[in-house]
This record gives sequence, C-alpha cells and structure tokens, in this order.
Amino acid sequence: RHDALFVVGSLDETLELRGLRYHPIDIETSVGENLKNIYTSVRTSDYYAQQAVVVAINHTCFYSAVFTWTNLLVVVVELSGSEQEALDLVPLVTNVVLKEHHLIVGVVVIVDPGVIPINSRGEKQRMHLRDSFLADQLDPIYVAYN
Repeated sequence: RHDALFVVGSLDETLELRGLRYHPIDIETSVGENLKNIYTSVRTSDYYAQQAVVVAINHTCFYSAVFTWTNLLVVVVELSGSEQEALDLVPLVTNVVLKEHHLIVGVVVIVDPGVIPINSRGEKQRMHLRDSFLADQLDPIYVAYN
C-alpha cells in the first residue's frame, strides 16, 4: 500500500493535451534527467574522445520548460553549445518525451542559457516564455517543428 501525496504544481499550470492533463514539471524533469544521463553514459577507450565528452557535459545545460501552443507541446531547452549540438539534441528530447510520457513533441526550441524566465522565487515563468515564443523574441539557437 502506498500512502503518499505529491504536490507537483498548481492545477492552472497543467497542460491539456488529447483530453488529458499533464504537469509541466514532470516533462521538464524527464527531459533534464534523461539528457544528463545520455551525456554522462557515453564511454569510449579513446582518451581524447573522453575529454571531449567531459567538456560537453561541463558546458551543457539541460534546463527546460514546456508549454502548449495550438494543441502542440513545445519544449524549450537551454543549451550552452554549438548549433550542431542543438541539432543533435532535438531527436533526444523528442524521444525522451515520447518514451516517458507518450506525448509527441510539436516544437523543440533550443535557446541560450538564461532565456527561460524565472521569477524571484525561482519558479519558471512559462506563460512569459510562451508569449516571447509567439512574439518571436526568443532568439533561439535552433527551432524544430515536428
């Protein structure tokens, strides 16, 4: 028997997709943890390749936020890396969300660190992020429409 209560956020912050409600924090946590695990699980016998992996881990952020836009799930991921790394990140994000939550990502937006707005309490401002996305003010590294 499991007696537990998990508070994952306000009901008005939930996303409604295909008639079901999802908490953004669940999807964001899955994206962050899985991408971190993918980068850290890369092993190789080549010393220089190992150093490149360590550099990639140290210089990569996996801070993310999600919102909906015209019945599409939009995932925004902060990345301090090159455009090629952003291109490599898109299928990883899409696969993680599909595998963990059985949702199809409509848009993946890769942005520089610090773009996702945070309030003074450290909470993500998803609606401000959504408004910036719709007003084309994010200046993304890469945007993929699936």
